[in-house]
Amino acid sequence: MGTVEVMQVVLLAVATVVCVAMVLVLREAAITMRSLKQFAEETRERLNPVLEKADVTVDALNAELLRVDAIITRFDDASQRVSSASGTISDIVNAPTDLVSNVALRVRRAWKSRRNEDIADSAVHDDAIDTGSEDVHPAL
Repeated sequence: MGTVEVMQVVLLAVATVVCVAMVLVLREAAITMRSLKQFAEETRERLNPVLEKADVTVDALNAELLRVDAIITRFDDASQRVSSASGTISDIVNAPTDLVSNVALRVRRAWKSRRNEDIADSAVHDDAIDTGSEDVHPAL
């Protein structure tokens, strides 16, 4: 047996070992793929009810949020009405005070104006007396 024949035998043995190794690797890959497929199906089966419950919960939460929104809207409307009513009541309650204030202001202005007229008439009368004029009009 020559070196060429020995090399062929060795190469055949190596090729056979490599083929056997490849078959084992492919077998393990197929087993792993089946296992992964089964795991994915089990996970999907377990997650479907959980996802359905989550969907129902989210729908219920949305319904509650809509209800809370309606309550807040009603509260906002009511607070606006109360604010408007309190403004009206404040105006009604303050109307007599404002009226008395306005009357008092007008009386003060009238008294001040009358006092200024009296002072002016008195000054004219005093000037007339000092100059000796006969056209003196007495103050009322």
